[in-house]
Amino acid sequence: MFPNGRWRGWWEQEFHGRQWMDPLELHSEGARLWGKGHDLVGPFSFSGFRDDDGTVRLMKQYQGQHAVAYVGRAEGEGAIVGRWSIANLCWGRFALIPLAELAHEMPIAEIALPVPARERARPVEIPDLVGV
Repeated sequence: MFPNGRWRGWWEQEFHGRQWMDPLELHSEGARLWGKGHDLVGPFSFSGFRDDDGTVRLMKQYQGQHAVAYVGRAEGEGAIVGRWSIANLCWGRFALIPLAELAHEMPIAEIALPVPARERARPVEIPDLVGV
């Protein structure tokens, strides 16, 4: 099961680069997933499910436009990563990251970083170019 609420996501396509989906909202109940969002193309809805083997299959339907198939798997920290495609005409990578889990449910670890040693300033020799 995935967390319900706000997520952050992106898709990549040649010539468009990485495009963010913001806002993005996903919900799950059992194996069923659904949500909505907005990106460069326009507003959309998501609907789909998670297979018994962990594969996530989503259909992204843009309002009044085309649909995009998303197939991926859950990866570390609850993110869903995989490949999107439009009728095998074009495709690319995607990632969906649950913000609720990252921001509210995960403990924040404090890490003490070593203070870097400062390099000693070394004099720089400047050649005499007068008379060259």
